[in-house]
Amino acid sequence: MEPSEGNAWFYIRDHQQQGPVGIFELKKLLEQGILTAETFIWTKELEGWQRVKSLNLFPDTILKSGEKDESPINLAGEWEEIKKETYPNGRPVVRYLARFFDLSLFSLFLITLVSVFSPRFIVESSGIAIFMFSLILYILVEASILSIFGNTLGKTILNARLRMVNGEHIDFFTALKRSIFVTAAGMGFGIPLINFICFYFSYFDLKKNGRATWDNQIGTVVLYGKVSLARIVFVSLFPISLLVAGLII
Repeated sequence: MEPSEGNAWFYIRDHQQQGPVGIFELKKLLEQGILTAETFIWTKELEGWQRVKSLNLFPDTILKSGEKDESPINLAGEWEEIKKETYPNGRPVVRYLARFFDLSLFSLFLITLVSVFSPRFIVESSGIAIFMFSLILYILVEASILSIFGNTLGKTILNARLRMVNGEHIDFFTALKRSIFVTAAGMGFGIPLINFICFYFSYFDLKKNGRATWDNQIGTVVLYGKVSLARIVFVSLFPISLLVAGLII
């Protein structure tokens, strides 16, 4: 394929999906040996992550100048490990955990706030009703957080970042559209049974295609990095602890 000056490129380095950079910056990273011909790169015109040398973007002289002194045997032995860093199945578990962490944190804040001004509402409302109310209200909150900070706390802890495919920072209306899409198609607005059906289909859609339907439609991309087990346990236990505390109360 021919290099496109207007494209934003993402690349894999140090177990992280990084970027965006332009074609000029990508070329410089290769010339300096920071990236190599074996590096995975991606842009919106590609269906999935591919190695630099498979795309014929740059002359062989640039690729050879950026290569490190690694034997083909070592490279072949590390191939599967390198490929894993592209996360071809989209990491649905990481995305779900991040979302439920953010929702749980917001629900805790909302319930605390409402309890101060209208404790009767909390006492008389069912847990499902409160969850659905929090979920719908969180649409606006998440869109605001994404447009201001560029990421949510849950995604940050689990080393995931949300970007536009052109590399630009996500704006409020795009974030709002995405939040509505996720809440409707991915979570069924929290309606019992329907939400499990939505979870099921969105999970396998992400596993199959590597990108969620809403990200394809809206033009956003989630970048993933390596996550420690401690962070996964923390993010997992936080919503569970709130649920247990609610049941005890």
